[in-house]
Amino acid sequence: MSLLRVPFAFYRSGSSRGLFLQEEHVPARGAARERLLCKLMGSGVPGQVSGFGGLTGPTNKVMIVGRHSQSGWVTMDFNQVAVDVPKVDFSHGDCGNMLAAVGPFALEQGLVEPEINGQKATVRIHSANTGACYEAEVALNKHGVEYQGDTAVPGVPGTFAPVHLAAVGVAGSQTGALLPTGRSVDLLEADGLHWEATLVDFARALVVLDANAVLPAFGYSELTEITLEVARNDPKLCAALEAARRQASKAMGMGDCAGNSPKLALVAPTTEANSLACCYFVAPERQEMHPTIAMTAAQALGAACLLEGSVAWKALGKTPEINGDRFELLIHHPQGAFPVSIGIRPAECHFPLGVPDTGRYTTTVWPIADGVAFVDGDDD
Repeated sequence: MSLLRVPFAFYRSGSSRGLFLQEEHVPARGAARERLLCKLMGSGVPGQVSGFGGLTGPTNKVMIVGRHSQSGWVTMDFNQVAVDVPKVDFSHGDCGNMLAAVGPFALEQGLVEPEINGQKATVRIHSANTGACYEAEVALNKHGVEYQGDTAVPGVPGTFAPVHLAAVGVAGSQTGALLPTGRSVDLLEADGLHWEATLVDFARALVVLDANAVLPAFGYSELTEITLEVARNDPKLCAALEAARRQASKAMGMGDCAGNSPKLALVAPTTEANSLACCYFVAPERQEMHPTIAMTAAQALGAACLLEGSVAWKALGKTPEINGDRFELLIHHPQGAFPVSIGIRPAECHFPLGVPDTGRYTTTVWPIADGVAFVDGDDD
């Protein structure tokens, strides 16, 4: 039996965690790489006892980072590794949480010559998954990357140094169009129920539903009643959301989306301006709700708020307030609130206040471990 040694770093990145690997240390994209990643995570093994996996989607991720031909840039390849079966799901596009640690990892590994401005380094990132480009601003100290600081992220205990991220070229990242159906509202049907939905693709393909229209049919009076435990134990609600999601996938030109994108968000009004409450479903068919919200989904929801007449626009309760060339949205999720900023360009038909152009958010990362992982290399 041969034994492969794979250098790795293990990060908590945003509200996710996973392995970070250098591109030169793994096989090229294809079956051999996928087998290796599944072995590293212990996918398909009861309890994932043989690997780094954490039995949930947000804790079962691998980011592969490589050198770029342009100075100041790196490449990234996000891999959502399955829990119960040895499989990599590439339908997720990019992961905004895991993206946060790409800059720190690249700096620690010497993969990039960053732009330095005082105690900050800027690392530019090109996604092999979607072609989108990102800019990460990473805090530094005299020793290198600074991880300690005063920034808190809901759902993550403690405070840490901030990582500021900007996303460029993420409109239509999964379908090729910011507004895949060309409409602000589409009608979806599930179990004889008809719901208005907004289908948008900005950093991720997202189905937005009005919680106050959906939940009463399943015995709930408000969105705050929907918790991770409730979602895990309500197959009827999740089956209906899954049926709606699959219809939306076909309408968005994504075909049969079983187990894949688009993702789905239930939204409801709050008492604050430029604010929404949200429950984000990673996989309704598995009755899996995200404990917080994906960074990509937050950007998609921000874009949906700028779409006149959309489900999100209506949930805001009044016309979105624009601050210069940005729309600032506060998203309340089950563990707190997450702010996202959407940069806009000149208005067009469906977007009278400005067309979503860039996404900006701040999160934190923490290095858990690094070293060498060992896997059976017989078939790799």
